[in-house]
Amino acid sequence: MIRPRAAASVAMLSILALFTASAWSQSAAQPGPPPQVCVNGQCVTTPPPVVTPTPSGSIKWNPGHYMASYQVVKGGDSAMGGMTPEMNDLNNQDAIIGYRMFITWAAIEPSQGKYDFSVIDAVLARLKTAYNKPKHLVIEMWLYGQHAYSAGDTSIIPGYILNNPSYGTSPVSGSFGWWGQNSGGASTGIYAPALWYPPVMDRFIAAMQALGQHLDGDPYVEAVFFQEDSTLAQAAANLGSVAPQYSDQAWLTQLQRLLTATTAALPHTSVIMANSYFVNGASAIALEQWMANNRIAAGAADTLGQSAISRLGTTILGDGMRTYMGVDGNAGNVDLRPKMTAMMDVQSGDMYTTYFGKYGGPFTPLDIIDALNTTYQASHAFWTRLNGSQVPAAAQWPAVAAACAAHPLLRTAYPANYP
Repeated sequence: MIRPRAAASVAMLSILALFTASAWSQSAAQPGPPPQVCVNGQCVTTPPPVVTPTPSGSIKWNPGHYMASYQVVKGGDSAMGGMTPEMNDLNNQDAIIGYRMFITWAAIEPSQGKYDFSVIDAVLARLKTAYNKPKHLVIEMWLYGQHAYSAGDTSIIPGYILNNPSYGTSPVSGSFGWWGQNSGGASTGIYAPALWYPPVMDRFIAAMQALGQHLDGDPYVEAVFFQEDSTLAQAAANLGSVAPQYSDQAWLTQLQRLLTATTAALPHTSVIMANSYFVNGASAIALEQWMANNRIAAGAADTLGQSAISRLGTTILGDGMRTYMGVDGNAGNVDLRPKMTAMMDVQSGDMYTTYFGKYGGPFTPLDIIDALNTTYQASHAFWTRLNGSQVPAAAQWPAVAAACAAHPLLRTAYPANYP
């Protein structure tokens, strides 16, 4: 989990925030013509009108609080595993709209052009049928390996990429199509697919097109979420060596290609980009502004509490999120919140551990909800489901679910940049 580098705004309230818009709701019925028209004794029968539903918005829209999985489905995983007990905690939690899952590229494309959505399908079927009310699904693409790469590991990146020199070099002899922390010809830390390199991105785009063809028509598939771009910027350029094909401009160009292709493949589904930062801030600013003009939702890997933002200011947030708020000093000074929406991950480090200790963390659910409504003005929040004796009571799922039920999100109107 890569974190941002190192004000508050009044929440926009609308009567629309009290309702959930359906992506395919029908407009009010209009009166039809009379069944028969007669002039001077000559009568003509008119056929009944063909009624075509008029959508209030073409993208599925189910805002609110979601549970977020702590698990990652990786290449070789063929079952839901630890997700089942997580999802079971959704039963009789009517204030929790749905569930966000993590899955890697390798898990959905085990061999070139052969796609496997069976785990996603199983999760979706359970969400729709196993609980007192159906729940919506958000699919987040997990894009990096948290540990060193080892030969033959196809948990994150498909094997056909790793074994083919046409997908570019890697820091380890005999493997291809990725970069990461390394020393002496060996991987020593995080790594990621070389999505900044067009041949690799071409294959990832093909996988997203297949995903869209398979799932866009399902009303319970709410969004596809791309993990933060900083993971790849760090793997490619910030950990001691720079990938030969990497530049911020190359990564920005390929991300725009990916997001354009994904929205085309998922015309009725939200697409979320966690735009945290590149090597330099200008590219994150440019991407966020482009996102606002291309119906992409703003995302982030972490949601800090309002107490930290009020005390320390928005400089503790990443470049992309500051641009979304219109407070980035490097020309990202137009508030994009009236135009686009934010859909935010709340991860384990936000609610417990000392990861954000220097900012006053960990933060309570109420502090985070205050930030979601006041500063982030978020329409969706994905709360990592935590349990266990090591987790403080306030961060465990029963307490988080209760806080969400008592404090709904307020910025839930259909976004202005959505068709």
